[in-house]
Amino acid sequence: MVLKAVKIRIYPNSEQRDRLMQTFGCARFVWNQMLNMQIERRKNNPDAKF
Repeated sequence: MVLKAVKIRIYPNSEQRDRLMQTFGCARFVWNQMLNMQIERRKNNPDAKF
């Protein structure tokens, strides 16, 4: 099995940079909300299998 990787660099303009920052910010917000939900579920019901 051969694994290959490709490194690229992007140079977004200011409009694209704003859009990327907004997208990553939304993704981070959703990730943190779901992580908090999972932590609360485990705290409230430690015997359940998740």
